[in-house]
Amino acid sequence: MHLLQVYSNPRLGVVSPQELLFRSGQSARRDAKPCAPVTRARQLRAAETDELVRLYLEVRNVREVARQFRISRTTVTKLLAQRGVDTDRGMKPEDVAQAIELYSQGISSITIGKQLGFDNHTVIAALRAQNVPIRKALGR
Repeated sequence: MHLLQVYSNPRLGVVSPQELLFRSGQSARRDAKPCAPVTRARQLRAAETDELVRLYLEVRNVREVARQFRISRTTVTKLLAQRGVDTDRGMKPEDVAQAIELYSQGISSITIGKQLGFDNHTVIAALRAQNVPIRKALGR
């Protein structure tokens, strides 16, 4: 009997297909503003790409360059790679050697990071990788 009721008697509160169709014609979404049109990707000219490379080498921040040129960070990275610019932000062996020297002089990892342009955690990780004993933080 229950199976027969399910198929023959629609429950109260269930909207019929006809009602849905009627409601769709009165929808507020139809009157809503249309979405912004899809725009084509902006192609940079050679001079603009040169300026992009110059700016990146100055600020060393892909996000900042992307914001100024109003393009994606991925596009900035691709353009820099095409021009042979290294965007790897890891510490180079020279940076690690300098960090070891400064750290052995008693300078904090935070100060070293600011001098070399890296986060202090990056400096500590590089020092640990070279088996440099890490001092306890002051006040801890």
